[in-house]
Amino acid sequence: MADLTGACLRDARLTHADLSAANLTHADLTNADLSGANLLVTDLYDTRLTGASLLQARNLTNEQIRGAIIDRYTRLDPGIDITLPRVPRTTI
Repeated sequence: MADLTGACLRDARLTHADLSAANLTHADLTNADLSGANLLVTDLYDTRLTGASLLQARNLTNEQIRGAIIDRYTRLDPGIDITLPRVPRTTI
């Protein structure tokens, strides 16, 4: 349940970390290794996961990934569906 809003965690090794219910909104996890991490209800809204590895991440949902920033180098398990269109973010 850590509040890591806006944290810079580039290249962090978070394999098998328990990040359940953590707030990672706007955090930078570029090239981070989250393999096997527990992401149960973790807030990944606007979290930069470019180049990150989320292979075998536990409790990761399609909805969490759709709110995150990923690229073609982000490694996800085949069960994660990123083919649905993303809604552009607007500020009011």
